[in-house]
Amino acid sequence: MTEAEQLDLLIRHTRDLPHQKAVQEVRDYFRALPAASARALAENPPEQLSALDGASLQLRYDASRVILLAAQRRLRDAVEGGESTPEQRKRLDTVSEMLWPVRKGLDVDAAGNRIEVFGSRQYLSVDVEGQGRMIEVLGDLETARDVVVLIPGLGNDLDGVRAQMDRALQLKNQVGPKAAVVVWKDYDAPLTLEDAMSKEPARAALPRLSRFEAGVEVVKAPYAETTIIGNSYGSLVLGQALMEGVDGRLPDGVNPDRAVLVGCPGIDPTVTSGAQITPPGTKLYVARAKGDYISYLQEHGPDPADLADVFRFETERGDVHVRGHMSYFELNSESFRNLGRIGRGELGAVTAAVRTTAKQESRVLPGISWSEPLRRVAQTPVAVPLAKVFDGVMALKKISSGPKDKPLDGARDRTGGGPARQPEGPAR
Repeated sequence: MTEAEQLDLLIRHTRDLPHQKAVQEVRDYFRALPAASARALAENPPEQLSALDGASLQLRYDASRVILLAAQRRLRDAVEGGESTPEQRKRLDTVSEMLWPVRKGLDVDAAGNRIEVFGSRQYLSVDVEGQGRMIEVLGDLETARDVVVLIPGLGNDLDGVRAQMDRALQLKNQVGPKAAVVVWKDYDAPLTLEDAMSKEPARAALPRLSRFEAGVEVVKAPYAETTIIGNSYGSLVLGQALMEGVDGRLPDGVNPDRAVLVGCPGIDPTVTSGAQITPPGTKLYVARAKGDYISYLQEHGPDPADLADVFRFETERGDVHVRGHMSYFELNSESFRNLGRIGRGELGAVTAAVRTTAKQESRVLPGISWSEPLRRVAQTPVAVPLAKVFDGVMALKKISSGPKDKPLDGARDRTGGGPARQPEGPAR
């Protein structure tokens, strides 16, 4: 039996196993596999190895690169042959950008000169078809002391997720040099506000997220701790997985050391306490900025920031004001500093927010606020046409703004220069 046939047998054997058992068997298989045989599997078939949680990280990175190179050739042929669609041309730009080398650090050459070292980006998994999916790692996942996973939300297809990479790099700087940050865009995120009214994308993401978390557990260092951050619709994905993790009998739960929900649209109408979404051993943190209309809508249930038994962290203290739904990761803000503190486990330094209600946060005049009318509208049939209007306005805004001159994730020269001010915390 060839190595490829053995790999196919392993995948079929572990497909229906509990996630923890499946990734352990995959890990053990690759540890026993001769190096030459393992390297051959990175090219044939790369799609199987790229998405195989528990397999060697470097092999998965290599397999993902093979997939991207093949996609680049295929898309380039279509463009040069004059048979491409606008979507294919856009995807070619995205794939080519994903293949650009990034700065890994500094070294010394034979003459004693300091030189920059560049290398390939690290994808645990890629899928360039349709909406597209990917899992990218910044840092060394096997030796990191702190592993931080970011789950993006609304509007993040493969072509749009590049902005998350800037965010991930800044988050890595904030947490500290011994951190690895993973952008987990391995689900079909809703691309419009109307799509985000459905819980189906979140439910469909659960098995993939749960097996991914199990895979991280068997490849990271024994001393490493994991933080998962769900942002916007990503917090619904994480919240659903945490709910399943509370009941250890359910197959698709997660149980990280720390979980963070920011800008949450709700998790489930039945959730009335933090205990319902806090698995054993997990510390839960939530945030809601003033004016966050997505949290006020409560489209999928009560906002966790209103639950009495959760730690709601401060977003507002200092010179940088965090307002609305889009600013939780603003550099030098208390919100971003708290995310760094949570990510590196300095939990005693996390600042607590003053408990305010949505009504208090959205008050425009004495006795008049806009959050409650907004929430009531979201529960009526008019919500769908209003969401369509919002999506149309956002689409026009994207067209009028035009393309960026530089990719948002800084892939041309990801130097890791960091924020304008030094992130707090130890130089680790």
